[in-house]
Amino acid sequence: DSIGQECRLTDLKNEADRQCIADFFQADTARDTLRGKRLGLIGEISDWLVASDVAGETLASKLGIELVRIPWKDVRDYNECTPDPGFLSAYAADASHNIADAGRVHTALSDLVTDRRLDAITVECFSLVKANSVTACLALSKLNDDGIPAGCEGDLASIAGIMLVKEVTGIIPWMANTVKVDADRAKFAHCTAPAGLMSKFKIETHYETGRGTSIKGEFAGDDVTLFRIDRTLGRAFLECGTIISRPSSTDACRTQIEVMLPEASAAVLKHAPLGNHHLIIPGDHREKLRMFCRRTNMTVTNA
Repeated sequence: DSIGQECRLTDLKNEADRQCIADFFQADTARDTLRGKRLGLIGEISDWLVASDVAGETLASKLGIELVRIPWKDVRDYNECTPDPGFLSAYAADASHNIADAGRVHTALSDLVTDRRLDAITVECFSLVKANSVTACLALSKLNDDGIPAGCEGDLASIAGIMLVKEVTGIIPWMANTVKVDADRAKFAHCTAPAGLMSKFKIETHYETGRGTSIKGEFAGDDVTLFRIDRTLGRAFLECGTIISRPSSTDACRTQIEVMLPEASAAVLKHAPLGNHHLIIPGDHREKLRMFCRRTNMTVTNA
C-alpha cells in the first residue's frame, strides 16, 4: 500500500547512485544537526525587506531552529569593548579606515553569541550605522569566517538558509543582493562577505551610507551555486552558474559578481523571485541541497 513516501531504487555499483545515497545521509545529518540550534535576531527585520520575515514557529517546526529575539538595548555598548587582536590583523587597513570601531562591534557581537549560547545571528545593522557611523559588515564577515553564521538586515529567511547550507555543504555562503537580472545572467552585490571566500579584498566604506567600513572583495573561483528559501520554508530557488565578471561599479554594494545562468532560472529570478537576497556558494552543490529540500518538503521552484 502507498504511504506517500518518495522512493528510489539504487545500484551500489553505480557511482552516481552511491553519491545519491551519500547525499541522502548528509541531508538527514544536516536536518538532525539543525534541531536545537539557537538563532539570534538582533534588533528588528529591516523594514524594506518584503519576503524575509520567518515566524519563529515556522523555524521551529520546519528546521528545529529556536528564534531568540534580542533588542539592541540588550547588546553591550560597543564603545565599552576592546577589539580582538585577531580581528585587527584579519582586516589590516590603511589609516583612512577606522577598523578599531568595527573590531569593538565584533567583540560586542561575539560576547553576545557566547552569553546567549547562540549558534547564528542576524543583525539589523542600519540602526547601528545611522546612530554611530559604525557598521557591522566586518564583524559579520569575521564571525562567518570563524564558523558562526552571521547575516545582516535581520533577514530571517537568508540566515536560516545560511545555517542549513553550512550543515549540508560545510560552507558558510555569501548573502548578496540581486542587483540586476538579464536574459542569461544576474548581478549580485553586498557590503559584507566572508573574507575566506575572497581571493583578495580591501576595506571600503559602506555603500548606502558612505560611513563605517565594508569589504570590497573578489569572489574566488568561477562556478557557484545560488540558493534562496522563502519565508514559509516551503519553497527554494536552486541553480548553478558561472562567474563571468567581478565588476567594480560605484552604483552597487562593494563586493560584486556577474553570474551566467540558464535562461529559465534567470527568468525565475527576474519575474518570480523568492526574495532579494540570495546565497552564493563556491562550487556546485545542487544535488546535496536538492536532497535536503526533498527531506524537508521544500519545493525547488525552478526545477
